[in-house]
Amino acid sequence: MECRFAWDEGRYPTMSPLKDIVSNIHGLVAKIEDDMKVRASEYNTVRSQLNAINRKQTGSLAVRDLSDMVKEEDIITTEHLETLLAVVPKYSQKDWLSSYETLTQYVVPRSSKKLHEDNEYALYTVTLFKKMADNFKVAAREKGFQASDSFSFALPPFRLCMREFEHSAEVQDTRKQELQKLVQDQDAMRSSLLQWCYSSYGELA
Repeated sequence: MECRFAWDEGRYPTMSPLKDIVSNIHGLVAKIEDDMKVRASEYNTVRSQLNAINRKQTGSLAVRDLSDMVKEEDIITTEHLETLLAVVPKYSQKDWLSSYETLTQYVVPRSSKKLHEDNEYALYTVTLFKKMADNFKVAAREKGFQASDSFSFALPPFRLCMREFEHSAEVQDTRKQELQKLVQDQDAMRSSLLQWCYSSYGELA
């Protein structure tokens, strides 16, 4: 279907001075551009938030959300005991298992359990007295694990990554609801933005 140009006589009367017509057109274009910037910024903000959540769900154990990997029974929290989570490079797991009990005092022997493993890291628990938790975290972060391959080629040292985690069904439900809302907001804003573009830029055609 052929689309023919038609001058909007009602908005831009041909009897008006040319400078007034040009000024009106420039004003309309500027307003549309300003509106576009605001709408695009709002959409990109929601999209960035959603991408950040998705990265946490699909990234390595060092950064991803752990709520779907750690069960309530994996965590011990009493008046005196606390369970911490350690992200250990895969090739340093033997070093971790042989040394975690000596990183500080009052670590529960044989308390470390592997919960999950990806291509780079393994997620372990460790239980100890609460009063030693901070000391353990410091010692764990300072602990360098030197790795080498079968040819004794020295690799750069890697450090333990201690992950902060608090198991809460309520928090997990809240996060799921937030994710669903962001997905819905993104879809609604994208649809609204496209409709606005068709309508607004159609006036300039």
